[in-house]
Amino acid sequence: MKNQIKPLEKSKIEVIIEFNNEDLLPFKNKALEELGTNLTLKGYRKGKAPLELVENNVSLIEVYEKLALFALEQFYPQIIKDNKIEALGQPLVKITKLIPNSLVELKLEISVIPHLKLTDYLKIAKDKQKDKKIISVDDKEIAEALTWLQKTRTTVDSKTKEKIIPPLDDMFAQSLGNFKTLEELKQNIKQGLTLEKQDREKERWRLDVMDEIIKQLSGDIPDILIQSEKSKMMEELKIRLSEMQLSFEDYLKQIKKTEEELLQEFTPLAEKRVKMALILKEIAEQEKIEITGQEIEQKVNEILKQLPDSDIKNKINLEELKTFASGLIRNEKVFELLEKQ
Repeated sequence: MKNQIKPLEKSKIEVIIEFNNEDLLPFKNKALEELGTNLTLKGYRKGKAPLELVENNVSLIEVYEKLALFALEQFYPQIIKDNKIEALGQPLVKITKLIPNSLVELKLEISVIPHLKLTDYLKIAKDKQKDKKIISVDDKEIAEALTWLQKTRTTVDSKTKEKIIPPLDDMFAQSLGNFKTLEELKQNIKQGLTLEKQDREKERWRLDVMDEIIKQLSGDIPDILIQSEKSKMMEELKIRLSEMQLSFEDYLKQIKKTEEELLQEFTPLAEKRVKMALILKEIAEQEKIEITGQEIEQKVNEILKQLPDSDIKNKINLEELKTFASGLIRNEKVFELLEKQ
């Protein structure tokens, strides 16, 4: 078996593979069995004729086409591994040369994970430090939170039907949990609001940095990745609608769009999400960010704890979950690196 590789546009490669007779003949019986499934010969039920008779009643061209495809199925994973090809999806396969009893040549077009040309992402992160907002929580916000808590504890008198609003005092604070005084409750609210604001600001800053890196990005994004992301976004939408007890069909009627139109609208955001994922992967590789097995195990356990339904847990593919967890850890480490600039 011989193969040669050359790059194509839009993050694709072309692989030309030549199989000789020695590569092909081990698959002869398998090829004849498949060709014989739809063959009807006198004296035999459909698909039940001996392989010798099948061979005499099909063309060598047909046999060698099948041999080539079975050989490709066998050798393709090794070709991908040996040449360190990061393939996306299935290749487009075309038979370009076929000489019975001699050789078959195949041409494969494979979409691959692109290695993007990043600008100085560390400098971008450093320049963006000045845009970080100072987080503070004022008395008005705490008062609004207390008012909301008051409303949740408001009752109605069973006799003038009047609302009974509990006073904001130490007793009120004690009714809400481990608080001795109203001041302790206020401090707890302030801490909670501060953390919430910090998380939102961190997310805003991270997205801002990513947007700037994306603006300065060069390199092709494979269509297969964008289409896959659009499909994922559609599934996410259907799940959210299901949780709201709204059918997807009714939703389309409400927004007066078809599924195809909706998918088309997803394109810009899908492209941005794909670029972000590729950027994070590329930075992790360039910065040699490592993830330990212990870190993955810990993250997997955290995710599983958030799933109360044991049936859902049992259906989860553990290896896929580990890959997902690894990606989460990697992305967090990349963002932490950028935040330290």
